Amino acid sequence: MRRYVYILLFLAILATPFLLRRAVTRGQPSVQSARDAVRLVVVTPHNQDIRREFAWAFSDWHQRRFGKLVAIDYRVPGGTNDIKRQLEHHYRGYQRSGGEPVAAFDVAWGGGDYFFAVELQPSDGLAILQPMDLDPKLLAEAFPQPTLAGVKLYDQPKPEPGQPARPKWVGTCLSSFGIVYNPDVFQSLGLAAPTGWHDLTHEKLFGLVALADPTHSGSASVAYMMVVQRAMADAEEELLKRRPGLRKLPQPEREKEVSYREAIAAGWRRGIGELLLIAANAQYFTDSAQQVPNDVGNGEAAAGMAIDFYGRVYEQTVGLSRCRFVSPAGATAITPDPVAILAGAKGEQLAVATRFVQFLLSREGQLLWIKKPGTPGGPRERALRRPPVRRDVYADRTDWTDNVDPFTEARGFNQRAEWTVLMGDTRMFWTAAWVDGREPLRRACARIRQVPNEARRKELTAALAEVPVTLADVEAYRAARRQKEAAKDPAVEEWKVRQRIEWGKRFRDHYESVAARAIGD
Repeated sequence: MRRYVYILLFLAILATPFLLRRAVTRGQPSVQSARDAVRLVVVTPHNQDIRREFAWAFSDWHQRRFGKLVAIDYRVPGGTNDIKRQLEHHYRGYQRSGGEPVAAFDVAWGGGDYFFAVELQPSDGLAILQPMDLDPKLLAEAFPQPTLAGVKLYDQPKPEPGQPARPKWVGTCLSSFGIVYNPDVFQSLGLAAPTGWHDLTHEKLFGLVALADPTHSGSASVAYMMVVQRAMADAEEELLKRRPGLRKLPQPEREKEVSYREAIAAGWRRGIGELLLIAANAQYFTDSAQQVPNDVGNGEAAAGMAIDFYGRVYEQTVGLSRCRFVSPAGATAITPDPVAILAGAKGEQLAVATRFVQFLLSREGQLLWIKKPGTPGGPRERALRRPPVRRDVYADRTDWTDNVDPFTEARGFNQRAEWTVLMGDTRMFWTAAWVDGREPLRRACARIRQVPNEARRKELTAALAEVPVTLADVEAYRAARRQKEAAKDPAVEEWKVRQRIEWGKRFRDHYESVAARAIGD
């Protein structure tokens, strides 16, 4: 009998590799069909779950309609700033040589509307995105309203007479930004659950806040800008209450008023000061925004700032006692996360890239974002937990992972284009203050926390938040940068580095000054 047991065990060992291979390849195309698949190269910051689920779904959709599978070759060089640098480097080479550009990738997908609407737009004649020929009926179905609380859901160029619009980017899903926190850690610290950005400045969170580096993460930059814009909106509203006559003026006329400009500048500085206090509590500045909820869920950080779906995915993964996401009421933006076709894509690659965009805007592609895994039309393995951009799919929320509706929730506050345009240049000041000056900032905070008198600690903390930078400084830097880039100044990059170093010193001097005042106590 024992001999038969050994034989059965031996046969089981022999069969295991074949069973594993069958399990791994279940639902995947055969070797022959995969060899015949069309290849589409997509550069993206999206996580593995999104990449995998959409690769499967699009390939199936494409085979049903066009008779061929599609093998998506994803490239993930890092965050949006890393992608931007790679794309600019690639296309600059063709610009200098005067040759026709060849696409390094076919499609850019994900990274936020600021990335597509501002950072990937033509600069010095450098075209990175190409207009898309999309079915006007599909655009009308996907975007019956062109904006959401004032934010564009897709690119809206002025069409040629008698021609349909050819947008350079379209939103594919929606994002908001908020706080991820660990309830167990907050309870151990004796802190109530956070509800707004200011809660991340609490002195008990010193060294316990996880943040992403704004020079690498575009999504983190948008979250930081929401803190600033909320303060600017508050300052605007305070002024309009004092001077109700200003409400009647068109925005361009209102902006000419000295009192209005002063109020907005004061709000901007208050917002930057609050961000500084949040940064002072930072445990680190990671290159990847996805690291933030991971460390919060693991208990390595108490809280952090993150995109909504990062937080919701980790809620589901580790449980609500270890990770929760909260969106600060009236203090976050709801923005589209776009897709675009890159310059130089042509022929079959252009056709497949266009179909990929069409799939993302279809009801089938839209429901993949929000439905539960294994349900009809849902993902195969992992929930993606992102709100669709098409309003009509919200009519039936059967099998949805989250009962959300940004179209009804997005009222009042949202990001403002005229303020958001400064975000790219504000990054230099953020990094000079937080990343380059991290150690002096931490030392100043540590000294302040050692002051025994609570009223004095609050006074010193307020002094620390009086940042040595103004909105006028950012506007002057932006104007100088644009002038140098327009003139094709070969030393512009060196100038940027020099500016960052100089501002880094100004912030360090500020921290040391406040720290010296704390030592005297």
